[in-house]
Amino acid sequence: MEAHSLSGSGSETAAFLNGQIRDALGLRSEDLTIGLEVARNLLQRGATADALRVYAGLILCEPMNAAFQTGLANCALAAEEYHMALQAASAVIALAPRDPRGYLISGRACLGLGAFAEAGEDLREAVERGREVRDAVAVEEARRLLDALPDPTREPDLAGTG
Repeated sequence: MEAHSLSGSGSETAAFLNGQIRDALGLRSEDLTIGLEVARNLLQRGATADALRVYAGLILCEPMNAAFQTGLANCALAAEEYHMALQAASAVIALAPRDPRGYLISGRACLGLGAFAEAGEDLREAVERGREVRDAVAVEEARRLLDALPDPTREPDLAGTG
């Protein structure tokens, strides 16, 4: 039996990215949308680990689906899995570069990792993209998070006086 890897040929990678696993399972893109609702419901009920597994399965079936990547990123944030959230947010940005949500999620993940400068860059990008597509919710959340960022020009208060 021959072993295959994603680092193998370009055609194998392209087949994977184009839904080879989904097709092998006899599914269509439309069939997977129910999984998105299942994952969202699991997350709302607090079953974060189960939701993460559903999102992972959806992404295995259709890795180029921005909605699945966005769901995984948000779920990973909820689980405080910031590296995973950052990776999924990067996929969202690559798949939908005009969508402010990818930058917003990336900014939130950077905040969780303590990478404040990177968070600021992503959040400013979220504001800009949000304005372009008239997404007031994304703009407002990004601004709120930007306002809460530590001021890098301010000296730390070592005396604890505020």
